[in-house]
This record gives sequence, structure tokens and C-alpha cells, in this order.
Amino acid sequence: MRLFGRPPIFYGWVVVAAAFTAQFIAVGVQTSVSAVFAPQMLDEFGWSRTAFFFADTAGQVVLMIVGLLLGPRVDRFGSRPIMLLGVVICVPALVYMSQVDSYWEYFIVRGVFVITGASMAGFLVASVTVSKWFVTKRGQALGWTSMGVSMAGIVWPSLTQWAFIEPLGWRTSWIVLAAISLAVLVPVSLLMRRRPEDYGMVPDGGETQVSSAQHQAAERDFATSLTRREAVRSSAFYMIVVIFGVSVVGIFAILLHGVLFLGEHGFSAGVAALLVAVMSIFSGATKPPWGWALDRFDSRMVGSVSFAIAAAGFVLVVLAADTESAWLVGGAFVVMGIGIGGNIPIQEMIWAEYFGRRYLGAVRSLGFPVAMGISAATPVAVALYADLVGSYDGAFYTCAGLWAASALLCLLLRLPRKRRQLVREVGQRLAAALAAVGPVARPAKQKRDA
Repeated sequence: MRLFGRPPIFYGWVVVAAAFTAQFIAVGVQTSVSAVFAPQMLDEFGWSRTAFFFADTAGQVVLMIVGLLLGPRVDRFGSRPIMLLGVVICVPALVYMSQVDSYWEYFIVRGVFVITGASMAGFLVASVTVSKWFVTKRGQALGWTSMGVSMAGIVWPSLTQWAFIEPLGWRTSWIVLAAISLAVLVPVSLLMRRRPEDYGMVPDGGETQVSSAQHQAAERDFATSLTRREAVRSSAFYMIVVIFGVSVVGIFAILLHGVLFLGEHGFSAGVAALLVAVMSIFSGATKPPWGWALDRFDSRMVGSVSFAIAAAGFVLVVLAADTESAWLVGGAFVVMGIGIGGNIPIQEMIWAEYFGRRYLGAVRSLGFPVAMGISAATPVAVALYADLVGSYDGAFYTCAGLWAASALLCLLLRLPRKRRQLVREVGQRLAAALAAVGPVARPAKQKRDA
């Protein structure tokens, strides 16, 4: 079955573009705008920061269950119906956010419906789908896809603050976000497709012919994929869950609390939003280079370098804020952004590399409860620390320490035993079969596991 006859470009890149856009919108309305709505809503309702961000913690707990249920369905049905359902949940919830008058309304609407709906339309399914469309070019594809997350951090805070909240007020701004989400997420959801094999194609490009190296890599990846049961029997599964579970703590902390943190050091809300956007700019700009590196170097080493840079950047942000110099803070955010830029493509690459693409949704969903449980505590824990101590410094130094720990743990990862064995066995059988029908291009060098 062909998608639209013979496409001028490999449809996988259309999937990448759709996933990029979905991440940009969904992450924007779920996370990026929260920091700029916080001062307005806290002033009007008199809530504490702990109470405000406790809704985000509740949302992460809900995602523990939702992610577990969705994984196998992404493998079976693809991401399109799940993303459309996410839009149906998220858009009305965003509209209702403009009408909240009590804390419990806010808590339920944001903590359950906005976060769940936006996640279903974005990160819970988009990257998994991209990983199914690419093998040899997976790092590049994931690098471009994950730029949507960084672009959300660049565009949404300042745009929401200056174009929506200041002229329209925070209530009308939620309605504007709902309209934008509906107008963009529906068409990009319709562009998503489950996997290339459903349409007579193979990963990385081509409908009927691809290079022998790409074909072999795709076959190896599919044949050596681990099921859920096999994955949970490997130590690599638990290591990956811990590595990326604790590393995301720092990202949530700076995205949700960065504006408030800088406000305590004398920066206005507008300037603070711009400074945090500097981090997102460099995070987004470095995602394709991180993806390029993942296609060429040991993913463990790439991950370790990324986490180490992010940890150093977080320490520099805290130290620079004490100087009240926007230039120094901006420079520190540049360092942090470069490090954070690798987080998403590295995470998606490692999951796919270590467990294969065939059952990727099901395997990844098993890690969601632990990862979401760790990240669920971040918004309220950081807010509670700031409320009790009167400063974010200690919490932010802790986040830097967690990134440093992830850098070390990355170096200890090992491919699951069965996958190592099958990679060799399938590779030998395919090489023999291809040799029997004639000369072929030399297979691409496989990533090893030292």
C-alpha cells in the first residue's frame, strides 16, 4: 500500500515535521507558559507557589497511569488517534482555565485534563513514532523532532507574556492558547503514520529500494527488538529509567521556576522570560548536532557529556544570578541550554537502540510510572523548598547534582544480553543471504557495546 503514490521525499521526514510541530504546541501550553501565568494567578488568588505547582505534580502522577496504558496502543494503532484524543481533552480544558475561580477547579483542570491532553498530543507518542520510521538516521530525526520542545521554551513564554497576558489579561490568554492548539494540533495529528512498513516502505527512505546497509540495519533492529517481558529482565531497562527520570528534574525545575527564581534576584518578569528563553534557544539549536553525534558515536558517551554540561550550566546560573547581571545570567543559560539540548534525542535514541523499535511503545510505557513518579515530585518539591527557605539556590544545586549523577550512570549502561547476541546472529544470516544474490554495499558499521 502506498501513501500518496510515489512521494517526492521520504514520508518519515513529514512525520518528523508533524512531530516537531506537535511537540512545539503541546509542550508550550503544558509547560512553557506555566511560569508566565504563575505571577498573575498567584497575585489574584493568593495561592502559594507550592499550591500552584502541586497541580503539575498531580498531572505527572496521572501520566504514570496514562503512559502505561498508551504504550502498546501506539505500537498497534499508531499515534494519530491518540493525538486526536489528546486534542479533544486538552482544548476544552484550556478554555475552562479561563473560568477558574477556586483552587480545586484549577487543580483538577490543569493537573488532570490540560497536562494529560497535551501529553497525549505531544511527547507521549510523537518521538516513539519517529523512532519507528528511522534506524540509521534516527539520531538526526530525533534531533530535529525534539527541537519542537526547545522552540516551545523560546517562543511561548515571551509571546504569551507580551502578546496575550499584558494586553488581554490572563483569562483571555488561556482561550487564545486553546484556539491555537485546536488550529494546529488537528492537522498535524492527521499527518502522523504508524510505521513505514504499513505503506510499502522501509525505515530511513525508499519504497522498494534502499542501500543494503540501511536495509540490513532496519532488519537487525526489527528482528532483535525486545518484548516488554524481555525488557524488564534486563538491568539496562532500570538503569535507563533512573538516568532519565532524575535528569528531567532539572528541566522541570528551570522551566517552571526559572522566572520566579530570577524575579527574586531583581529581574522583571519580561526580562526573566527572555533569559530563560536564551536557554531554550541554545537547547533547540544544539539538538540537531546532538542527533548527528548520536549517529556517529557511542550514545553512552554522548549522553554523559550532555549531562555534565547541563550540570555545570545549572551551577553557573545560580552563581550568576547573585551578581544581578543579565549578561552573566544569559551566558550561564547558554551553557545550560547546550547541555539540555541533548536530553530528549539522547533519551529517545537510547530507548530505541537498547530495545528496538518493534515493541518500543510498550517497553517505553513500562518506564513511564517510575520516570513520571520522579518528575512528579519536582514542581511541588522545588516550590516547597523555596517557600520554606526563601531561596531556590539549594534546590537548583540539587538538580545540578542529579545531572552529574546521570552523567556517571550513562557510562555504566550495557546493551541487553539477548539483543547483543541477536544483532550478531541476524547480521550474519542477512549478510550471507545478500552475498548469495550478488555484490552489495558494505554494511554500515554497527554500534557496539563495550
